[in-house]
Amino acid sequence: MKQNQIEILPNLKTENLENIFNVYQNKDSKYFYNILQTVELPDNLPKGYYNTYTVKPQDTWPTISYEVYNTPNLWWVIAGANNIINPIKLPPTGTVLKVYKPEVVAAILEQITSQDN
Repeated sequence: MKQNQIEILPNLKTENLENIFNVYQNKDSKYFYNILQTVELPDNLPKGYYNTYTVKPQDTWPTISYEVYNTPNLWWVIAGANNIINPIKLPPTGTVLKVYKPEVVAAILEQITSQDN
């Protein structure tokens, strides 16, 4: 079950990373995420599916997401598209990142939210 399906928990925006994780309840009625689930994004999308973004000084994953998608919440899509396994480490200035076009991100989010997990 996803967080937005549990009435007593706050609703998350569609683009939040937490939406890919199932929520479970322990014996003490506390909720927790199953963080073992991942999203695999294809490496070989045709060029028409993405743009590029050149990292500027002091960029962070959320600021790049805001710059590209007008929300800081899609940082995980950018990290995933670029095979970043440690999002704590920031990309060096001048790095050229692949950023999916908004319509591709919308399709990714739709697929995630429609999964029956």
